[in-house]
Amino acid sequence: MSLERFTRSSALRTALLLLLGAFTGALAFFAGTAGTVLRESPSRHAGGAVNRALLDLLDLSSYAAAALAFLLVLLLDRVEPLGKVQKGLALRLLAVIAAAAFASHEVITPQMMALRDRLPAFIDLLPLTDPGRKEWGRLHAFSSVVLLVRLLASTALFVLVSRKPQRTIALGAVAAAPAEPADPGIR
Repeated sequence: MSLERFTRSSALRTALLLLLGAFTGALAFFAGTAGTVLRESPSRHAGGAVNRALLDLLDLSSYAAAALAFLLVLLLDRVEPLGKVQKGLALRLLAVIAAAAFASHEVITPQMMALRDRLPAFIDLLPLTDPGRKEWGRLHAFSSVVLLVRLLASTALFVLVSRKPQRTIALGAVAAAPAEPADPGIR
C-alpha cells in the first residue's frame, strides 16, 4: 500500500467517522434534551413547537448525513476495499437511517401535528382517557422508537467503520517450498 493511498484512506475514514460522530451526537443530544425543553418552556405547547422545529432540522440533517456517509463509504471502499460483510452492513445501516428519517419526517411528525391541530384543547389539558390524548401518546412512542433506531444504527455504523480490517502478509512462496533437512547428508 503506497503512502498516498494510505493517506487518502485515512482521510476518508476520518471524515466518515467525524460525520458519524457528529450525527450520532446530535441524535443523542436531542433525545436527552427534548424533555428538558418541555419542562423549561413557558408551556408544553410552546416546548412542543420548539421540539418539532428541532426534530424537523434533525430529520433533514439525517437525509444529508446519510447521503454524505453513503458517498464516503463508496469512496473509502474504492481506495481501501472494505470487506464484503463490512460494506454490506454499512450500506444497510445507512438505508435504515434514511428510512427512519423518512418515517419520522414524512409520516409520524405530520400525523402528530395534524392531531394536535384537531384537538379541542392543549394535550396536557385533556383527560388521560381522551382518545386524542391516547393517539398522541401512541404517535409519540412511534416517534421515540424511530429516533432510537436512528441512534442505534448510527452508533453501530460508527463502530463498524472504525474497525480497520486486519492485514495479513501472504507467505505462499515459503509454504509451497519443500522443507530441506537440517543436515544435507541425511536423507
